[in-house]
Amino acid sequence: MISKTPEQMLLYNARLKFHRNEVARMLHAQQEAMKEGRLEGVEIGEARGQQTGRITLMQELLGLRVFTAEEFAGWDMAQLNNLADQLHQQLRARNS
Repeated sequence: MISKTPEQMLLYNARLKFHRNEVARMLHAQQEAMKEGRLEGVEIGEARGQQTGRITLMQELLGLRVFTAEEFAGWDMAQLNNLADQLHQQLRARNS
């Protein structure tokens, strides 16, 4: 092995420390991003579940065929909100 001067050793150790800190920072950022992603996924799932529950209830109240979970699976939130609004208007019109 080639011998190093004290200055070279200091530079080497500083670069090594910087590299290790960067790796640790990146791992921490990745873990935080995954945690946030899971929380966001849970929130989205809860919102979808609440909206599909509202739709199912309104379909039952109107005497319509109730959609299955598989039928709802391909719908985005905008479509679910639109359907919920339509069913809500039908309920209001029926009760007027």
